[in-house]
Amino acid sequence: MDVRQILLDTESTLRDFVSMIMEQQHGEDWIHNSGLSSERIRLLEEEKDANDERKISIQDENRLINNTNIIDLKTIISKNWKGDFEVAFGDWDTLSIYLSTLYRYYDTDSHQRALLTHQKHLILGISGFIRNRIVVYRSWKDGNKKGFPKIESVRDNLGNIWVPGKPKKIKTGLTLHPGDTLEFVITGKDPKDQDLSYRIYPSKWSTNNVQLIELTEKHIGSQTVFHIGIRGPQKHHAYPLGHDDRVTFEYEVLPND
Repeated sequence: MDVRQILLDTESTLRDFVSMIMEQQHGEDWIHNSGLSSERIRLLEEEKDANDERKISIQDENRLINNTNIIDLKTIISKNWKGDFEVAFGDWDTLSIYLSTLYRYYDTDSHQRALLTHQKHLILGISGFIRNRIVVYRSWKDGNKKGFPKIESVRDNLGNIWVPGKPKKIKTGLTLHPGDTLEFVITGKDPKDQDLSYRIYPSKWSTNNVQLIELTEKHIGSQTVFHIGIRGPQKHHAYPLGHDDRVTFEYEVLPND
């Protein structure tokens, strides 16, 4: 188990959750009502602009919030605690300690050293708590889909991303051709911490959260869609087709000249 990757996934999931809640409350320009200082926002904007200039990020991958760290997220949550964040996480003192603990493992020197066993368990436990609380909150919001696994994010290899708060169908506006390969990286969480299975319909279910598909002539169309689903190991699932959550990506696929 890659503990450092779990740490990164947890940070990414928390970013997406904070962004979703804050956008619902304050609109797209929520960062200026987030509680971060004007100086910190200026530095985040400079970092985003620098990434744009270096073209190291494209489309949604270079959202301003992607430049925040766990302490920034902690500040935003604390300044906007009453309401959805309190409902999701329950106790601020506990969450505050957990976030500060995770941040310690982002220290540059810590990345030079192997994690000790108790440190790995600590990261896994805190990460599990945070991601489980987010999944439970989203399940509660979905009403009749309580207790089922949820997709946390789906990213393709062309810079498109789905995160909570976005429509479940992403219209990419991109044109592809037979012979091109699409790669989807999926992160998800089960409230009971059970292992998940993943698929691009109609392929078989797999334990690999990286799903590849090579386009062929059968994919040619102006609105070619790919359904990315997850499911847990339980007998019954959230939807009749046997999945617990699903996101759709749409592309235009044209014949080769």
